[in-house]
Amino acid sequence: EGQVPATGMSSPKVWVTFLTLACLQCRMLAHSSDMSKSQFMKEHFLSTNWNFDTYKCDAVMVGRRILKDQSSHVFVYISWYQLEHLCVRNHWNDRHRNAYVWTQSPIKVLTCYREHFKNSYTESKSFNYVEFHCNMNGYVNAIEDMKMIEVIDN
Repeated sequence: EGQVPATGMSSPKVWVTFLTLACLQCRMLAHSSDMSKSQFMKEHFLSTNWNFDTYKCDAVMVGRRILKDQSSHVFVYISWYQLEHLCVRNHWNDRHRNAYVWTQSPIKVLTCYREHFKNSYTESKSFNYVEFHCNMNGYVNAIEDMKMIEVIDN
């Protein structure tokens, strides 16, 4: 007598499809809970209206009320216009959504490292290519990766 082929959730193809969709859903939920554009600007953006050399970690971390339980924190020194347009593809209304975008040229980065058992920070300044995440609205909301090109002497 012939056997009836298995149906339903026992098929490997169905499980692979289900797990793939579940992973995609988890990834979208993770990024949907990421910080907003304005929160990103508050926590990571350094205005080019000031000279990069004037930014010091102790002052910036206290001034911005960055969480003290973080061991390090990254700030990017880039014009507002450049940051605003990183997620633009071809036209102003055509934006990368839920995508990762690298800067075309290196930008200045200030990294602050919390000193253990102290309320102060050591800092590192460097030129980096930076990979940003563009949220579902098409605006930068996270720093994903960096490739250091050169250390900037203090």
